Amino acid sequence: MKKVLFYLFPLALFCVVSLTGCNLFDEKEKETSKQTSAEENSKDKESENEEKNKTSKDEAEKSKVGKSETSNQASSSKENSVTQPKEAPKKVVTSQLDWGSAWTRDINTDWAVIEITEQKEDTIKFNINSIHTDNAEAARGGYINVGDVKGTAKVSGNVATQTTDEMDNGCMVKMINHQSYIQVEPITDCSGGGGLGVYFEGKYKKGDIPATDWWKKESSGNGETGEPKEEPNQTTEKEQSTDDAEGATIEDTQTSLTREQAIQRVKEYLNLSLENMRYVDEGDTATGKYLIRVYQYQEATADSTEHEAPYGYFIVDPRTGEVTDVNND
Repeated sequence: MKKVLFYLFPLALFCVVSLTGCNLFDEKEKETSKQTSAEENSKDKESENEEKNKTSKDEAEKSKVGKSETSNQASSSKENSVTQPKEAPKKVVTSQLDWGSAWTRDINTDWAVIEITEQKEDTIKFNINSIHTDNAEAARGGYINVGDVKGTAKVSGNVATQTTDEMDNGCMVKMINHQSYIQVEPITDCSGGGGLGVYFEGKYKKGDIPATDWWKKESSGNGETGEPKEEPNQTTEKEQSTDDAEGATIEDTQTSLTREQAIQRVKEYLNLSLENMRYVDEGDTATGKYLIRVYQYQEATADSTEHEAPYGYFIVDPRTGEVTDVNND
């Protein structure tokens, strides 16, 4: 019996120890499991908190970006809505000088006139009509050459420099306004602007000074001047000539043109459609032909006084009715 107990006691002890160890192991496992669960829960909570914080940050950044865009849009809208100030118009510097409407080079043999047809801002439009004759005898003989310059000039101070040539003759000039007169100087060769001896430079007095009939006056032997003796109109009388050889009588009858008829011939020759054209009988040439002066009458306007715009001189043969343009002679 004792022997049995001897064997059973260790066995019981072993069982007790085993049970105690098992319980301890289970409790330890439970504690370990609890700790692991707690750690996992803590990590999960931290992860959830991080995600929430990240989400909150993202939403905050989006909110900031949205507000910034809204602010920029509002600012842009305000800038667009504000009326931009208009630039003040640039002041156009215009010439303070009076360029008037007409200036005259009052020289008998080289009479010329400047006509200012338009003045706008810093430009003027003009034309220059010039004539030339050698002397009174040449003028009476109809030997008068004419020329023209026409274009636009740029005004700077008291100087107007031609920039366009509407006559296409290559002549370009510069005009210096001294208020009481204009000094004209050529920029290019103006020899092609008119007939032989015609030029445009020189001093032009202010105003339209009409050309006179100075060439009708001639000097007498005692130095006095007077009107030349007017030659009688050439009329053809009936002439009879006897040809002794043939015994025939020949009659040659021809009637010369009157001055009115000579003017009519010039009108027909020119066939102008311009208004206010004037045809003036300037008397006889040295050869007994009619000299007709043609010009256009310009009425006074707000910018100019009435004046004559020369057109040319024409010679009419009273016997044949032939019309000759002096400028093309």
